[in-house]
Amino acid sequence: MKAIKFSSNYPKLWNQKEAKLLAIQLLGKKNLNKDLIEYDTKNTKGDYYKLPEAILMQLIFIGDKSIPFCTIRRWTKDKFEWYHQSIGEYFKIIIKEKGK
Repeated sequence: MKAIKFSSNYPKLWNQKEAKLLAIQLLGKKNLNKDLIEYDTKNTKGDYYKLPEAILMQLIFIGDKSIPFCTIRRWTKDKFEWYHQSIGEYFKIIIKEKGK
């Protein structure tokens, strides 16, 4: 099974362990809604992940509790193609907090 890693635990994940990738869309950082940034980057400790100044892609998943979530990642051609080919596949969700 493929995996998707997160640097922290995020409320949007609802402690789900696996998720199916449903879709991808490209985003420009300057056009992101502040509510989406809040949703995507705030972890369970109240800290925020800083999104890169780059072209971004939004990955849309449905988790093993049937709770949908998305994550915003830096776009590269290779990453986009890999995720695009993975639509419909399941990913293990890995939380890799600093210092652990």
